[in-house]
Amino acid sequence: MRVNKTLDVYYHGMKVGTLAETPDKRIAFQYSSEWQKNGFSISPFSLPLRNDVFVPNERSLERFGGLFGVFADSLPDSWGQLLLDRHLETLGITRSGISTLERLAYVGRNGMGALEYLPSKESDFDFKGIGLDFDTIAKECENILSSKESNQLDILFKMGGSSGGTRPKILISENNRDWIIKFPSKSDPEISGKREFDYSLCAKGCGISMTETELIPSTVCEGYFKTERFDRRDGEKIFTITFAALLEADFRAPSCDYETFFKLTKALTKDAIYDKEQLYRIMCFNIAAHNRDDHTKNFSFTHSELNGWKLAPAYDITYSDTYWGEHTTSVNGKGKDITKEDLIKVGCDAGLAEKFCLDCLEEIEEKVKMLDNYLKPNHRKTKEHIHFKERISEINGL
Repeated sequence: MRVNKTLDVYYHGMKVGTLAETPDKRIAFQYSSEWQKNGFSISPFSLPLRNDVFVPNERSLERFGGLFGVFADSLPDSWGQLLLDRHLETLGITRSGISTLERLAYVGRNGMGALEYLPSKESDFDFKGIGLDFDTIAKECENILSSKESNQLDILFKMGGSSGGTRPKILISENNRDWIIKFPSKSDPEISGKREFDYSLCAKGCGISMTETELIPSTVCEGYFKTERFDRRDGEKIFTITFAALLEADFRAPSCDYETFFKLTKALTKDAIYDKEQLYRIMCFNIAAHNRDDHTKNFSFTHSELNGWKLAPAYDITYSDTYWGEHTTSVNGKGKDITKEDLIKVGCDAGLAEKFCLDCLEEIEEKVKMLDNYLKPNHRKTKEHIHFKERISEINGL
């Protein structure tokens, strides 16, 4: 198989630059002359806007397959990577027989965010009107996770092969709006979809900016979580980059702290108070609601000509744990046993008013009580359990 050694990167039809594989498998990048004149730095700390050939350090080979983080963001994570590997097997291509650049070529124009990679190897399979219901899709996802055969592999690859995260998911468009629908993984309980939906409602009630969310009914579980994509708006692709990419950090390990997150937010948004307050609300919510999967890839920025750099809406907010029993991102040097004083100190050190930090924390602690049936399962009522939807109006009234 002929292996491509270069790949062009595009954004809204304009050539951003070219990726090229070096002899040691690292992927160098150079901006195009047009982009240098009219574009913006797509990764301000690693790829400043100048006429250089940028080569990532050796750690990039292990972390991002030899890429700079901003391009690694376009590659699918566990679920999408599994779909791609299974898809390639049907073409007679082994996992070790494909380069990082070729993986990006299979992403082509369908990656998360706004960057596109040409020449593309993406499939032109048309899945419109396939007639699959969501319970059927969930079953096919389960088959793939269990290494069983699936007769819907092409459909799943086209619908979810570019997606991030570990849980099975598909990407769909409805009425010029783009959505992600998640399905349970092998380790997820049947309530995982409803739980993430309930968390999203509670987070919004706590003043956290999120896109629209829905719960899709199911006959086999309590429902599937559906959320609108923030990297698409009115059919237009929005440039996004994760904190992991900006920091060139390994999101699979506890490698960062919220203090760094605030410094990053201050630097990119020009110390915008709204973005700092949003980050503070998310931090407090993650601690109060036991979302320990708060790694660097679960936070992002968006960029537009009109607004510049802005903190992206919150996402992947749900009950989660880690095998080491601590938050992936530390607070005031702590991964567990985090106190109110720790949270307030981090906020104040970032330039937020102490009163705001205290009021925000107390508000979130009170409203998160609506999630007690997930946070304290041993105390969950059985006969007199009140459905979350019936109580959600109380969130906004507290």
